[in-house]
Amino acid sequence: MASLAVPSIGILGSAIVAFLILFIVYLLIIGFVLWLAGEIVVGRRVTFGEALGIAGVGTFLIGASISLLGLVYGGLLGLLIFLLLVKHYFKTGWLGAIGVGVMTIIVGIVVVFILGALALGAIVFLPKIPGL
Repeated sequence: MASLAVPSIGILGSAIVAFLILFIVYLLIIGFVLWLAGEIVVGRRVTFGEALGIAGVGTFLIGASISLLGLVYGGLLGLLIFLLLVKHYFKTGWLGAIGVGVMTIIVGIVVVFILGALALGAIVFLPKIPGL
């Protein structure tokens, strides 16, 4: 009788799948933070798709600038790239883009605090599983 073997994707395949899942979660969280900051600062109806566009394109362009130019010059170029993306997608001026950047940091800190509090509450207050 032949046994049924489940094919394995291996360690590299597992790492790629894990990376893709984490990257999608990252895009959703950063997109939400950018969307909320854009709603607060710009004042017009900012779409979640625009925020996801900034998060996706910005991640690759800023990562490329840092890897090619180093942390200091690449970071400065990355900041300029982020401001240009916000300025373009949210159809605002330079001050609006800077305001969205600052508000993104503030909203990001609040979201991280809330998620951390929920995780701590889940650890403390959820019932324990016997044997673990």
